[in-house]
Amino acid sequence: MSASDRVQRVSSCELRVVESRWAFAEAAENRIAQHWAERTAHSSKLFNGRVVLLNHHEVSGEIFSGRFLATEFRKFLYWRETGMPDESVFDTFGTALILTSEGHVLLGRQRAGNINEGLAYPPGGFIDPRDISADGTIDIDGSIAREIAEETGLDPQALTRLPGYLLTFTGQQISIAATYRCPSPAPDVVARIRAHIAADPDSELDDVVVVAAHADLDKLAMPHYARVLLRHVFDRPGS
Repeated sequence: MSASDRVQRVSSCELRVVESRWAFAEAAENRIAQHWAERTAHSSKLFNGRVVLLNHHEVSGEIFSGRFLATEFRKFLYWRETGMPDESVFDTFGTALILTSEGHVLLGRQRAGNINEGLAYPPGGFIDPRDISADGTIDIDGSIAREIAEETGLDPQALTRLPGYLLTFTGQQISIAATYRCPSPAPDVVARIRAHIAADPDSELDDVVVVAAHADLDKLAMPHYARVLLRHVFDRPGS
């Protein structure tokens, strides 16, 4: 872990998309086009949709506020896969921290052909146009709940949403996690999620993984932010 990696709890988020240019992407347009042609030649599932990147944020008291710029996925992917060289923007996304009745954490493992293929991570993903109102306000809770339903088949309304958010800062990534408690034990939930995955030929996931203790993390291939977040959760129960 880097010395700058950290997890911070806040009570609320105030997030908005505003009109803004991304100078880095404008300057790199030719390289972006070439990179996209090469990537899509090998990954047919990639789609050049609209995504947003955080370009200003602050934590004041227990409020996390942020402004986002809108861009294309191909531009984001080039930035990400060339080492995130523009430090003025952050890959910021919602994360669902789902706890079973025993207190175990549920992760999904991403199917091949996606940008996190083979990695286990809490359900979550890009903030997309469905999560953004006409005035630019981002519904981060709506985004997280949508990802829960799409990736796991669980009904977010049947889960207990705990107050607040856990922000995980790792370099140019910021995860905004909401915590949910599930009334069922892990074996029952895993069976339901696996049935959902099996029924969806376009599922982003190929399996569900249960993390019961700190030591389980060492056995998994995970994105760095997810490892930092889960180490925090197991190091500080109830945090």
